[in-house]
This record gives sequence, structure tokens and C-alpha cells, in this order.
Amino acid sequence: MAADPDLQEPGDVDVRTCAEDVLYLLGAHGVEVLFLNPGTDSAPIQEAAATLAERGVPQPRIVACSFEAVALAAAHGYWQATGRPQAVWVHVDAGTQNLGAMVHDVLRDRAGVVVLAGRTPYGEGPDDPGGRDSAIHWQQDVPDQTGILRGYAKWTAELVRSEDAPRVVGRAVQVAGGGVPGLAYLIVSRDVLMQPAAARGRRRLAGWARPHPPGLAQAAVDEIAGMLAAAERPVLVTTRIGRHPGGAAAVTRFAELAAVPVIGRPEAFNIASDHPLFRARHDEAAVLLGQADVVLVVETDVPWIPRSTQLAPGARVVHIDPDPLHTSIPLWTFPVDVAATADGALALGQLADAWERLRPVSGAGWEERRRLLLTAGSGSGAARDAAGSGSGAARDAAGSGSGAARDAAGSGSGGRGGGDGTGAGGARALRAEDVLRILAEAVEPGDIVVEEAVTNAEIVATCLPRSLPGTLTSAGGPGLGWALGASVGLRLALPDRRVVAVVGDGCFMFAVPTAALCLAAEAEAPFVAVILDNDGYRASRLPVFSLFPDGTSAAAREAVGTRFRRPPDFAAVAEACGALGRTVADQAGLRDALVAAFAAVADGRSAVVSARVERD
Repeated sequence: MAADPDLQEPGDVDVRTCAEDVLYLLGAHGVEVLFLNPGTDSAPIQEAAATLAERGVPQPRIVACSFEAVALAAAHGYWQATGRPQAVWVHVDAGTQNLGAMVHDVLRDRAGVVVLAGRTPYGEGPDDPGGRDSAIHWQQDVPDQTGILRGYAKWTAELVRSEDAPRVVGRAVQVAGGGVPGLAYLIVSRDVLMQPAAARGRRRLAGWARPHPPGLAQAAVDEIAGMLAAAERPVLVTTRIGRHPGGAAAVTRFAELAAVPVIGRPEAFNIASDHPLFRARHDEAAVLLGQADVVLVVETDVPWIPRSTQLAPGARVVHIDPDPLHTSIPLWTFPVDVAATADGALALGQLADAWERLRPVSGAGWEERRRLLLTAGSGSGAARDAAGSGSGAARDAAGSGSGAARDAAGSGSGGRGGGDGTGAGGARALRAEDVLRILAEAVEPGDIVVEEAVTNAEIVATCLPRSLPGTLTSAGGPGLGWALGASVGLRLALPDRRVVAVVGDGCFMFAVPTAALCLAAEAEAPFVAVILDNDGYRASRLPVFSLFPDGTSAAAREAVGTRFRRPPDFAAVAEACGALGRTVADQAGLRDALVAAFAAVADGRSAVVSARVERD
């Protein structure tokens, strides 16, 4: 009987075990990096990596990671840069649990990642290859390992037979990156990994197509374009459309053609931060939403906060999203009058095309609206003027990599500003706005800014201008501690670009900085981290004051559990990991530290600049 031509293996690949097959297949399906956190279950994978390298068989690059959450954040960052799923290996149930809140970020950001996890071996006899040989193999045998991720993973499976490896691995990568991307979770025991590889001729690499992103049906285009043409005060709300190729260009073209202001927390670069149609400030966004007669919501989970923002009576809401029902959010109940399943970038392109046809009959109201919007500016003009275009001298010095620049900034960790990080007279000389404006002088237009500043996110958007697509990103989800690992993934994917993470002091600690800086060194992917250090959890303190404005906490101007009495010396942590560390409390010190930080990165070394900013 003739072999099925659709299942033929291309070429003569010397793959002998299931583990070797898994590694080869991952690479063949486009996985370039496997972030590995090894354990007792990964031995077949480790041996397979060595034997494949010896035989010259292609496989993903394997990068050792000392903590699982950092590994997943790195894979997530790589996805953001490329749109290609990468892989993470974790140790059975314990390693799966250590992925932590990063799985939430993958879910909310719709990132494509393949997580492979070992599981307790099945065999326990002396003649069972890879069988149980330690007490831990019984202790880690849990009833539902997959259930750890069930609420967050897009797809789960177990590889139970070596002969199924081509089907299962192909399916994992296909599902992770196709449709609405997500986390594919595949478990496999080491005794299965030690089985002989699938028979030759049964390894299918072709035919794993991922769906093209959907566009709007013509009826939807006509309906939505008609609503916009009749609108007097439309507004566009989007947060992550810039993740898509051409997304930022689509937002800009549509907004300019239709004279529509753009609002929404920028989880990606959606439109230039100094574009006159972009409204970065929350108070401006609330006013626009309260006046709008048509609200166009495109690819955003939370278009407004109903508790503090009310739409105008009679306002109509149009919602465009690959999943407009947001089925992973049980109580997503925002009012929607027209919903459409479509890729946001494609849909805005279609609407822009339709608007070009409709504009001649749209009336004088559109011309006046366009004139007013384009002359009013974004409301952050003062911030842009203060930031300027960036000092060329500062950028030149920062990128020079000269040892003299580092020497000028001083050596060692720099301490914590004399013990308390305060300036003259005991008052801190830095505000978060100051830090971002000075950082704006040092970054290049092509540098990638990774934002995890939480309550200072708006300040990043208004004080650190970004003018090029792909130069601003964030986790897109609620799991804190993402930015450092993601910075490594972004730098791995884009080795010629500088990466700067802007984080709070709480986020820096959540990120397991020792593991993240170790990963950056191992992967040769250095980055700069700038910490807005206000000695505590501001995001957890403000709700106490808001919910209890007349309470004891508000009167004392403190909230239990939100202030670090004895925080770590972040610069010393960086130095202990082989990175450059600086602590600064004034503007001159910050400028010098940034020069040293970018010089360190040019020399292949990560850098951490801890800026002691004023407390709220």
C-alpha cells in the first residue's frame, strides 16, 4: 500500500527517540527558542539536545532559565516581537505552578506560547526505561496536573505515545499561534520521551495552516461606516491593536481620515504618542467618552470604567474584536449596539476605505471637527515640549559603550542615596515625571520601552514619547513581574534593538530579578531596567484611601502592608547578578546613571537604575 504523500517526512532526518523528535518538530514548526527550567523529568530532553547537536539535526536554541515565570515572560516578549510561538519547559506540577501570574498575562494579551511540562513517569519496574526511581515521583503524581492551567490555557493535551509526537507537537504550535492565539499546554512523561521515535514516513510537517485573520463582512462595513459618517462626536478606544502588523498604521490612517480622537491605555504602540489625535490622559478620555455619540471599541478588554465614566444618553457602541463576546471574562457586560468578529487592523483598514468613499457626502461637520481636533493637540503637549526631541549628546554618550562614561557615573552600586535616597534637606528631588522626561532624552526612537509602571503608566504615556511602531509594549494583563523576563525575550527576538523596562519597585521584586538578570546574561540579551522606587505598593495603597476616604488609613496617610520599611538595595542586587547597578535621587545623578546604563548594555551587560522618587 502506498504511503500517504501528505504524511511524508522531508529529507533524511536522523531522529531516534521521542525526545529528539519533539525537539526537532518544535524547530520544524518555527519554534526558535526553548526556555528550559530542568528537573528530574527533563533528562531525555537534555540528552536529546546534546545528541541532535552532535548529529547536526536542527532544533530550537535552548536557553537555561532559573525560574519558570521569568521563562514564560521571556517567551511572551518574544511572541510580541515576532508573532511566532516559542516554547517553555517546566518541571511537572511544581514547575507549572511556578509559571504563576504570567499565564494570566498570556491569556489577556492573546500571546502564542507552547508550554511543555513533564509528568510523573508511568513505569516503576526495573525494566521500565525512564520509570519512577525517586520518592518525588509519587509525591508529584497529582490527580489533575492540567487543571492547574485549565482556566488560562487555550489548549491542553498529553503525549502518551511516541508515534503521536508529530501530530501532537504540530497541533500545539498550530493552536498556540492560530486564530485567537493563546497558551498551549502539553504534558509528557519521561518514559514516553525515551521511547523510539515515530516511524519514518509518518512525520508530517506540512498542512498545519493557521487561519488568516478575519475581516468585516461587507454588511458590517456599510453599517459601521454609516454610523460614523452620521456621527458628530465619535471616539475610537483601543489598547492593543498595535500588536498586529500594520495595526498602528491602520489606527493612524483611520483616525486622520475620519477625524476621530484615539483613547485607551496603550498596551502597545497604537499611534504616535505626540499625534494630535491621541488623548493619553485619563481625564481627557473620560470627557470624550461622556460626550461621544458613537464609541468605536477595537481590541480592548476594558473600554472604560463604568464606576467613574458614563456614556452620553443615546450613545451607540460598536465593538470589533476577534472575540467580541470576551468569553474568557465571565462578567463582560459593557453595552454594545453593533458587534463584529474581526481583526482590528484589517477592520480599521476596511472602514478607512469606506470612509474615503463616504467623506464627500459627510457634510461640513466633519471638516470642522477635523480642524478642531488637529489644532487642539493631544493634551500632553507640555510633556512633549519638556521632553523635547531628546538630547543628541545624551544619546550619543549613552550609546557609546565607553568605559569613561561609566567611570564618570561612579562605580559600585551607589548605595541608596545615603541610606534614605533623599536629596538636600531630606526631601526627594525626583518625581516620576522627571524620571520619564530625563529618560526620554536618553532613549533612541527605535528603542523598545517595556512598561510595567502600574499607577505611573499614564506618566509613561505622556512623558516618554514614542514615535515608531513596536517601540512601546506592556504585558496586556494583570500579572505583575512580567517586564524583566519579557525584556530578555524581546532582545532575543530583536538583537539589534535596545530594550528599556520601566517598572515600579514592587514589580521589580515580583519579577524575580536575580532569575531575570541571570537569564539575560545566559542568553546574551542585556537590557536596561529603570525603577520608579517609591518604597511600596502604591497600587494597593490608593484603593484603601478611595474606598475609605474618611477612614483611619486616610487620616494617617498610610495603608497597612503597602510600605517597605527595609527594602532591598536594588542596585546591589543588580551588581550581585553581574549587571550594572545605580541608585539615584536627583536629576544630575539620573542622567549620569543612564549614560552608564546604556554604555553597559552596549558592552553586553544589563543595567538597573533605581530612581528614588517622591512618595505619594
